[in-house]
Amino acid sequence: MENYLENYRRRNLRGRSFKNQNLSHEDFSYSDIRGTNFTNANLTGANFSYALAGFTKAQKIILSILIFFLSTTSVFATFTAVYIPLKFLIPKPSNPIPIYIGFLIFLLLELINIGILLVTIRQGIKKTLAYLFSGIPLMIFIIPALAAFAMSEKNLSKWFNFLGINQPPSPGIIELSKELKAFRSGNLIEGVTNLLTNADSVNIVVSIIVSLIISVGAILVLITTLSLAVVLAEIKSEKHQKNSVIAWSRIFTIIITGSVVKNIDDRYGRFMFSSEPTKGVVLGIGTYLIAIILSILLISIASYLTRKILAEDENNLTIRRLAVAIGAIGGTSFKNANLTETNFSNACLKSTDFRLANVTHTLWRKAEYLTFARVGTTILIDPKVRELLVTGNGKNQQYISVNLRGANLRNADLTQSNLTIADLNEAALEGACLNGANLKEVLAIGTNFTQAKMTGVCLESWNINHTTILDEVESEYIYLLESAKPQTNDRERRPSSGNFAPGDFTKLFTANFHTVDLIFRNGIDGKALMSAFQRVKRENEGMSMAIQNMENKGDGIVVIKINVPGEASKGKIHQQLTQFYQEDVNKLAEKYQEKSLNPEEKILLYRQYGEYMMSLVSQILIGQESVALSHILPKTSSRTQSSLADALAELRIAIEAEVWLTSEDKDEAFKQVDILVKMKDLSTAENQKLAKSAINILREIIGKHPAAEWMKADFKLVVNSLFLNE
Repeated sequence: MENYLENYRRRNLRGRSFKNQNLSHEDFSYSDIRGTNFTNANLTGANFSYALAGFTKAQKIILSILIFFLSTTSVFATFTAVYIPLKFLIPKPSNPIPIYIGFLIFLLLELINIGILLVTIRQGIKKTLAYLFSGIPLMIFIIPALAAFAMSEKNLSKWFNFLGINQPPSPGIIELSKELKAFRSGNLIEGVTNLLTNADSVNIVVSIIVSLIISVGAILVLITTLSLAVVLAEIKSEKHQKNSVIAWSRIFTIIITGSVVKNIDDRYGRFMFSSEPTKGVVLGIGTYLIAIILSILLISIASYLTRKILAEDENNLTIRRLAVAIGAIGGTSFKNANLTETNFSNACLKSTDFRLANVTHTLWRKAEYLTFARVGTTILIDPKVRELLVTGNGKNQQYISVNLRGANLRNADLTQSNLTIADLNEAALEGACLNGANLKEVLAIGTNFTQAKMTGVCLESWNINHTTILDEVESEYIYLLESAKPQTNDRERRPSSGNFAPGDFTKLFTANFHTVDLIFRNGIDGKALMSAFQRVKRENEGMSMAIQNMENKGDGIVVIKINVPGEASKGKIHQQLTQFYQEDVNKLAEKYQEKSLNPEEKILLYRQYGEYMMSLVSQILIGQESVALSHILPKTSSRTQSSLADALAELRIAIEAEVWLTSEDKDEAFKQVDILVKMKDLSTAENQKLAKSAINILREIIGKHPAAEWMKADFKLVVNSLFLNE
C-alpha cells in the first residue's frame, strides 16, 4: 500500500482504520488512537510517543455493564456457596436431621470450599480444576462402594459385636445405611430439583453429593467472576477501582445472605426446640452469624486472590490474560503489524492488541498500562522483561534464561544483573551499562553492543559471531569464568593484569569471528596437520587461510584456530581439515611403525617431524592477550641456533606432542628443559651439576613411557649435544 505521508501528530484518529497500510516513519505522537485499527500495517520507525491508545467511550460503557454483571454474579455465587451447605443446619419438619450430623456435613462442605480457594491462591486455577476433575472418577467409585457395604439393622449389630462395640447401632447409622442401600445415580437429578425448590430430599446421600457439586461450582464461579470484574475495573478506569468492586461485593453478599436466613431462629424454635424457645433462638442467631462470617470470609479470600492476579502471580495468569483479552476487544489493534524500531515511549497502551506483532527494537520506555495490553507470545509476555523494557532499569536483577530477543535495551542499566543463558539475539544494547553483569552462555548473535559499558562482565561461553557488533565497547577487564577454578581465585581475567587499552576488548573477541576451531584430543601431529592444511587450500582454489593460534588445554587436548574468509563455509572447511588430517596421521603412523628403519632413519623422521612443528608454530600469531600458548617455542628458536638449542627445541616439541605423558610429567619435563635452555656456560662445576641433574630427571620421566619413541630420540640428541654420556 502507498504511504501518503499525512501529518498524524496531535490528531484525533479515534476509531479509524489503517489496516494493511504502509506507515513507516510516520509521526503519531500525542495522537488519540483509541479504537484505531493498525492490523497488518507497516509501522517501521513510526513515532507513537505520548499517544493515547485503548477503547472508546462507547466501549467503556459496555465494559461497565459487564463489570456490574460479573460483580453481581460473584455475590450470588458467594451466597450459594454459603447457603447450600447451611441448609443442613436448617431444620425441616418432614425430614429432621440430628443437629450434630447436619453441622458436620456443613463443616465438611465449607472446608472444601475454603480449601479450593486456598489451592487456587497457591497453585492457580488450572491446578485446582485438575484436582477437581481427578476427583470425579474417585467419587463415582466410592459411592457405589459405600452402597455395596450398606446392610440391614441385624447385620449392622453383628458387625458391632465383631468389632467389640457393646452398644447397638444408633438410629442415625441405621438410617444412613438404609440411605446408602437405596442410593441410585438417577436420584441426583431429583436431588438437584429438591434442593433448588427447597423440597425435602428422599435421600441424605443424594443431598450431600448435590450440595457438594453446587457449592464447589459456586466457588469456581466466585473466583472467575470476581477476578474478571476486578481486573476489568482496573483496565476501565485510570483510578484504582478494585477496592470499590470488592467492597460492594461484600456489602451485597452480607445483605442477601442476611435476608435469606433472618428467620432461621423461628424455624429452630418451631421444629426442634418447641419446648425450649430460648434455645432455638440462640441456635438460630448462631447459624445466622455463621452464615454472615462465612460470606465475608469467602469473599475476602477471593479478594486476596484477585490482588495476586493483578500482581501477575505466575500461578494465576490464566484469569488475568482472559480479562485482558476481554478488555482489548474493540481497543487499539496492532495485531500482526511491523513495529520494528517503533517508538511507544510515554504512550498509554491499555486495551491494546500486540498479538503477532514484530516488536524488534521497539521502544517501550515509560509506556503506561502496558501490563493491560494483549501481548500474545511477544517478549512482553514476561512481566520481568516488560518491566525492564519500560523502566530501563535492570540493576542487580535476575534474568536467567529470559527471552530478550530483539529487545530495545539502549542505554539500559543492567549493572550486576544475571543474564545467564538469556536470549539476547538481535537485541539493541547500544550504550547499555553491563558492568559486572553475568553473560554466561548468553545468546548474542546479531546483538549490538556499540559503546556498551562492560567492565568486569563475565563472558564464559557466550555465543557471538561476526554479526555481533562490539564497536567502541568500554571495558577495563572481563572474566572468562563465572566461578574461580578449584582451590584458586582464578576466574581467567583478561587482561591477566592491568586494564584494556581502548579498542582491545573489540580486538579480543572479533579476532575469532572468522575462524575454524580444530580440537585434537590426543596430542597433535604437526606433519599431518600441515599436509591437511595445504590440501584444504588446494581443494578450495588457493583460498586465503592462516593459523591464528594454538592453545594447549591440558590432558593432551590442543585447540588450533584457523582464520578463513568471512564468506567461506566454515562447516565444509572444518570437515575437510578433520578428514585430511586423519588420513595423513594414518599414513604417517604406518611409516613410523616400519621395523626396517634403522635408528638413524628414525632420528631423521623425528627431525622432519620437528621441522613441521616449527613450521606450524611460525604461523601462529604471538602476542594476543586472548591466546594462552603453553610451552610453545620462544621467538628466539630457529634452525640457525647452536646444536644444543636446536636439540632442546625439538625435545620441547616432542614433549608437547607426546600423548603418553601426564600433565604433571610434562610440567616437570618443561621445567628441566628450561634449566638447560638458560645455561650459557657449561664449563663451571655448578652448571655441570645442574645439567646432569636435569638430564637425570628427564631420563627418569622418559623412561616411564617405552612407547615415547620420538621423545627418546630428541632426548638422545640433547645428551649428545651436551657431550654427556647417556
